Amino acid sequence: MGSDWTTLTGCLVLLIAERLLANDVTDYIRFRAVCNSWRQHTEDPRVGDGLEPRYLPRSWIMLEEAPVAPFRHRFLNTNSGGVITVDIPELEDCDVLGPSLGGLLTLREKRTHALGLFHPLTSYITQLPPLVSLLHPVANDPTLVEPEYHQPTAIGFSDGWRTVAIFCKMVDKVAVAKPGDWNWRWISVRPYLMKSAASVAGYFFLVSKTTLFELSSDGAHGHGLPRVTPVADVPVPGGVVPSSCRHTLVEDDGDRLTLVKEVFYWPQGREPPPEGPNMLTMPRRCSVYTVDLGPMTVVPSRLNGRALFVGDDRAVWAWPGAFPGSHLAADTIYTARPNRLFTVHACRVAPSGPLNVVLHAHRLADGSAVRSQFGNDETEAVNPKGIVEAVSSYVGSDRGGRARPQLYMAGPAV
Repeated sequence: MGSDWTTLTGCLVLLIAERLLANDVTDYIRFRAVCNSWRQHTEDPRVGDGLEPRYLPRSWIMLEEAPVAPFRHRFLNTNSGGVITVDIPELEDCDVLGPSLGGLLTLREKRTHALGLFHPLTSYITQLPPLVSLLHPVANDPTLVEPEYHQPTAIGFSDGWRTVAIFCKMVDKVAVAKPGDWNWRWISVRPYLMKSAASVAGYFFLVSKTTLFELSSDGAHGHGLPRVTPVADVPVPGGVVPSSCRHTLVEDDGDRLTLVKEVFYWPQGREPPPEGPNMLTMPRRCSVYTVDLGPMTVVPSRLNGRALFVGDDRAVWAWPGAFPGSHLAADTIYTARPNRLFTVHACRVAPSGPLNVVLHAHRLADGSAVRSQFGNDETEAVNPKGIVEAVSSYVGSDRGGRARPQLYMAGPAV
């Protein structure tokens, strides 16, 4: 064989490719790019409409900062610390929405409101139906503002990877579709008061204040409406009388589901301010649970040395060992929320002023919590950020915020 690696036999190419794929799809794609022979002996990661689970990017996020060049953005791997740049010319006609499927960006075409899933490592776009199909038939007009209110707050797989599911919290709807479908099949889940959703192992779950639900549909045939079925009770943490709770479901390593319960309370003996408590600054406690998919039980858990960043529509796992010398702490939950003023102009809600991120760090080991706030003007020269601020900006982003209704609008900066 000499030094000509392109003459590797098919079996050796497959063995190397499988080992690279076990680490990250990025290495697998780079391996296939070496020569035509290696590409012929390995599978194209764009198979299955670009949604084959083992070819989805893992732990990659697009940094919330000004582009390196027009439509060229930096991506960070929160597990390894690696950084790559990707050209996304599609952003000229599309918005990036909050939730992601694996590491796929969720794009919304500005004119038609059609959804697409963009693979940043292959540049492949999986086409999904427009959000207009979630409207009531009498309001089926893409020029109306309502399609923007239907932006998904969670997206994932359902029915064993056979369909894509979305949860639109702002309008209390859950919907399913396959790539190439013309419409979403949807139902209202308003009676259940769903708080969050996530998919794991090809199945889609939603959570209310008291119950975990599983979504199902006849995904193989594409007929009928989806349905939700209760599968487990959610524990109620003791110790404080909550004034409010925020529940977040998060995929964990592709085969586990993590539930974060953020309990807001007002300290005993203290009177809340006349204008009411500020949800961005009031005290809170975090509890973490693991959902055992076998017996469908929800049990208290830990983060196993990792950090977890949680926002309204996004959640990201990060490995502190990948960022030596940083302030990223193990076994810590970082909850980040946007704090920005909005104005209404020409029937559109638009950001007014810079984005401020309110960050709470909850250490699970001793139960302590620290609150901070930082500005994010997308220019590192003016606002240098460490890894904690960078990932907090990502999960706390209000991308698509111009479409968010009143309940998502923050008050003045604190």
